[in-house]
Amino acid sequence: MILTGTIWAVIKLLAGFILLFFGGDWLVDGGVALARRYRISSLVIGMTIVAFGTSAPELLVSMISAIKGSAGIAMGNVLGSNIANIGLILGLTALICPIETDNRKVIRHGTIMIAASLLLLVFALQNGISRIEGLTLFACLILFTTISIRKGRAQDEDSKTDEPEGKTMTVPAAVGLIALSCVMLAFGADILVDGATTIASAMGVSDKVIGLTIVALGTSLPELAASVAAAVKKQMDISIGNIIGSNIFNILCVLGVSTSIKPISLEFPDYMSDFIWMLGFSVFIIIFTTARKKKGRLGRTAGILFLLAYAYYAWSLF
Repeated sequence: MILTGTIWAVIKLLAGFILLFFGGDWLVDGGVALARRYRISSLVIGMTIVAFGTSAPELLVSMISAIKGSAGIAMGNVLGSNIANIGLILGLTALICPIETDNRKVIRHGTIMIAASLLLLVFALQNGISRIEGLTLFACLILFTTISIRKGRAQDEDSKTDEPEGKTMTVPAAVGLIALSCVMLAFGADILVDGATTIASAMGVSDKVIGLTIVALGTSLPELAASVAAAVKKQMDISIGNIIGSNIFNILCVLGVSTSIKPISLEFPDYMSDFIWMLGFSVFIIIFTTARKKKGRLGRTAGILFLLAYAYYAWSLF
């Protein structure tokens, strides 16, 4: 009976991964199509629409986890996803195709990512995040998104970007794809949390480790698909913007919305080492990318170092 329940949990876990991957990927496609219709620059697409789309799995998983009382999965999912986004996903993307971008953009948005992390630390050190603190995080997200879109639209008007070549998706098709992907994400997130929780109980593994590893990797699959695809297509701003933007969204939106619905209570010192890893990766993405004076570049050497560091981090959890 126990074995049957475990097998069913693994099936739900795998099904959740698949739904999250395709749901997140299609959400990005629909969002980018709408963004292009309204002529929003590629950087803003990466920092906002693509970042929000690929962070939707984290949002849904953390919301469901918080509501079900699994605070460890909710917090671990955010910290683990942010670590995986840089260490694993950005590292793998740079290894496949070195990323070139503007130093000023990386420094500016990377600084915002670090500031969001430090704000999380201030709130979470009180053994959880209250509803007021969650609303504060969400308010910071709205401010960040508004400023990014305004600056991006202004830059786009200056550059007079033309309509992208190739087939374009109609507005009704884009809206329909977004609606379908949202349903897939919601269902996928629910069964992923159920499957992960069941496996954790059966194996005696804590919610913290499950959230930091299995759930974090599962919800980061859309970031991997979007970043690699963007890098291969030479859309470097979308590639690196997606990672930095997703990490900002994970803190300000995922935890902000989740704790606004239901505050989470946990011993944050238990997550301090994971927070330090997340902050360290955030700092190093700026250092490695802006090593050159003019054009920023995240090459294969940096990609290998990121991957090795993430492998050591994942090994240390067990």
